[in-house]
Parts: sequence; C-alpha cells; structure tokens
Amino acid sequence: NFGNAYSPQLYEGMIVSVLDTVLPAFDYQREGRVQQCLVDLLYKIVIVCRPHFILSVPSVQALFQGCIEGRYASYSSSALTTLHKALTLAIVMPWHQGIDQQWPNRDQHFEQFVTGMFSRLLQIAESEVSSSEALERNTPVLTFYLSSLCDIVSCVAHRETKSKQIVCRAILPVARHLVTLLPHFEKSSVIFEHVLGFTTVLCDALRVQLGQQFLQQLVGLCLSNFTKSKSSSSVVAKTTVEKFIELLTTVVREPSAAFKSFTPDIINIALGDIRVYVERVETLHGAFYLLLYSILDFNWNYFYPRNAPDREVCLNKDSFLAILQVFGASLMKTDFNVIKQNAIALTDLNDKHELFTKQAFTAHLKGHFVAVLLDLLFCGAMPIINEELEETLYQLANSHLEPARGGFYVDALSKYLASILPPPVLATVLNKIEVPSNGASFKINLKCLVNEVKYYVNCGA
Repeated sequence: NFGNAYSPQLYEGMIVSVLDTVLPAFDYQREGRVQQCLVDLLYKIVIVCRPHFILSVPSVQALFQGCIEGRYASYSSSALTTLHKALTLAIVMPWHQGIDQQWPNRDQHFEQFVTGMFSRLLQIAESEVSSSEALERNTPVLTFYLSSLCDIVSCVAHRETKSKQIVCRAILPVARHLVTLLPHFEKSSVIFEHVLGFTTVLCDALRVQLGQQFLQQLVGLCLSNFTKSKSSSSVVAKTTVEKFIELLTTVVREPSAAFKSFTPDIINIALGDIRVYVERVETLHGAFYLLLYSILDFNWNYFYPRNAPDREVCLNKDSFLAILQVFGASLMKTDFNVIKQNAIALTDLNDKHELFTKQAFTAHLKGHFVAVLLDLLFCGAMPIINEELEETLYQLANSHLEPARGGFYVDALSKYLASILPPPVLATVLNKIEVPSNGASFKINLKCLVNEVKYYVNCGA
C-alpha cells in the first residue's frame, strides 16, 4: 500500500528488485526449508501482485531457462510443485484490469516453455519403453515429467477459460505422445501410477478443452492397462490402486455420454479386482465406497432411465443390487468412519433418488439393512455415529410406515428384539414401541428403546 506516493514506476521497481534479489538463490540454495520459502515467495508474488512485466525480468527468464534445463530437479516434490505452478501462472494468469493482456505473446511463451521443458520426454520412442529393462532405465525421467505435467495442469483447474486454453494447446502434443507410450506402462506400477494421476488431473481440469474423444481414448487405455497389470501380477501397489480409484471416481461423475460408456466396465472392475484388493487394505475403504456412491448418484439413469414407461423397472438390476449389497456389508465392519460415511451416502441417495422406495431395493435388501442398523444401535459400541444411523433408519422406516401396528418397521423391530430379549422382558418393551409421524419423535422413541434394552441386556435381563 503506497498511499498517495504510489506510482507504476515505483511499484515495478520494487517488484523487480525483490525478484532480482531472491531468484538467483534458486541456483545455489540446497537447504530444503529455504528452497520452499523461495518458491512460496515467488508464488505469492505471481498470484497476488500479478506483475504484467514479470516475463521481461532477466532473473525470471533465467529461472524459466533453469527449469527447462532441469537444474531444480533435486528440489523436494513440494517445492518443485510450487515452482511449476508459479511459473505456469506467471504466464497464463490474467493480469489486472486495464492492462493489455498480450494473450498471443503469452500463448507463444508458454508453448516454448512446455516444449523446452518436456523435450526429453517427446524424444522417448516406443523402443525405449518396450522392454522391462528399457522402461526401468527411463523410469526416473518419465515419473519426473509426469509429475511436472500434473503440477502444470492442476494449477489451472479452477482458473479462467483463457488460461486453460493456453495450457491445453501447449501440453496436447505431450499428452498425445504419452498415449502412444501408454500401452507399455503396465510393466511398471510406478509409471502407471503417475499416468493415472495425470489422467485424473486432465479429466478434472481440461476435459472441455481437450475434447471427449481424446480423453475417452486415454481413459480407455488406463482401464485396459490396469486389467492387464492385475492379470499379469498378483501384486499391485496400494498407491496405484488408490490413484486408479480416484480416476474412476472422476470419470463416473462426468455428465457426457462419452464417459457414460465406461460405466459397465467401471462397475465390473470396482466389484471385481478393486473390491478384492480393498478388502485387504483398510486405508482404501473410504475412497472405494465413495466410488460406489458416485456410480449410483451420478449414473442413476443407468439403472432408472427418466424416459422409461415404468419408473419402477430397474435396468441393470444385478449391478444395482450388487453395489448396494457391498454397502450393506460395509455396515457390519468395525471401522466407524466407513459406517458413518455409508450411512450418510444411503440417506443422500434416498433424498435425491428415493432409493428406499424402489421395488428392487425393498424386495431384496430393505429387511437386511434395517436389521443391520438395529443391531448397530442396540448392540453396537459406536454411540458417536448413532445420529447418522438413526436418520438412515428413520428414512427406511418412513418409506414404509403404516398408521396401525403391524407395519414393516414395527415387525422388523419386534423380530429383532425377540432375538436378544427373553419373553417376559420382550412383552414390556414391545408395548413401548411407537410409530411416530416425524423424524424428531421417531428418534426420541428409538433412543428410549435403545437405552432400555441396553439396561436389560447389561443386567442380564
């Protein structure tokens, strides 16, 4: 804030002075924390000050050249990511209003930067990755460039369309070259993991600019490669599966028909290879169930088309029930975070799509879900998530409530209580069962029942 003393010359001189003082340190500073401070300062100058003259500053030009030559490859991944984002945004981020944006010059400048930076990657021929030995030799180069591409693309994910267009035009030749090499990458889980991350970022940030056809080809190759790598090796890296689940979640959330064509294959992979793997790795449970929820939520028309004559007819019924059966099994796990996540997911699906009233669900799964939720509330040791369980149970019961006794909920509750209480106590408890008409009174009545039943059970009835 210069107040009344502000002048463009003073402002420009101050920024240039700071850059000329700080940027030369990039070439000789080896201490990790100092490196991070340097790139953080550059990033702040770029996104806060947005100096339109930054590309003409000699120290900044030297920094671009150093990045092209790979002089900063020894920086930590965090510092390198921030550096790539700062240099990218320095070119593609709009300057302040009232200043000539010079988009053609910036477009050309960024294309030269990307071409120079990834020249080694563009020179890698298929023969250099066709064998396991050759691929292993090139692994450091490929992983470095793939990480760099992710950094560059991800920083424009929520930026202006013009910025995305500049980035897209520059990286498209690099992305197309990667597509030609991709069929060989299943031999290396490390490289394939980076490819999955790059594909996910592309789908998230540049899906409009790149076009459906190219991304459809890239996603199809990733699906094919994952299947091949899984069939050729019984051991797949956890991080690779995690990246793959992230990619599938991004793809199933896309609204375009080109991506919807992957839905059957994604369901088969999710319920097949991925589910088997995830069962052994608890840290992937949350991401896996988010994928299943996204399949149902963002692809509801795949199971219940809007234009169907009968809205109750479920297409692809086997897949629909299989996904929900996995949700049901998850409620019997010991991880309360997973139980809470999936209870909320089921409630959300009911709010949006009336899941609990669908004939396929009520005929095959409703009784099981109610029994599992009752068991969690009455016999479980997870009071921290009782609120979510009560809401899910209320919505299940509310979809089938009857004013008179003998309704679905009362029958299910009576049957469950009969399995844990002796007859004399059971009669006392059953007389206190009510079928309230609103959620608040339903939950109050349920809490009272839970407390009373736990008292009897703890006292040995």
